Amino acid sequence: MRILTTDEYDHWINGLRNREAKFRINRYFKKMLAGSRIVGDCKTVRSKVVEVRFNFGPGYRVYVTQEGEELLLLLVGGDKSTQSRDIAKAVALAKEWREGKGSANNRV
Repeated sequence: MRILTTDEYDHWINGLRNREAKFRINRYFKKMLAGSRIVGDCKTVRSKVVEVRFNFGPGYRVYVTQEGEELLLLLVGGDKSTQSRDIAKAVALAKEWREGKGSANNRV
């Protein structure tokens, strides 16, 4: 599995002040490389976008989309307070990416 990120996700994760949270979130996605599927506290929210919930800090969420078993795209990150806005942004980014209009960065 390859993991890619959007600029929006990179900006969010790099801006997290809580180093422990950043470490735990990054560790979670690195573990997914071996398993090739999304596991844990997650649910599909809309249009093939999955919300991965982290039960620490302010309730961090990362919105992802998966293409087969080969690719996971990290779209947007946030917390419970920005959930509605983050879901809308993630759905729009996933759509752009699937239509070939969006870009992604190498993550791991």
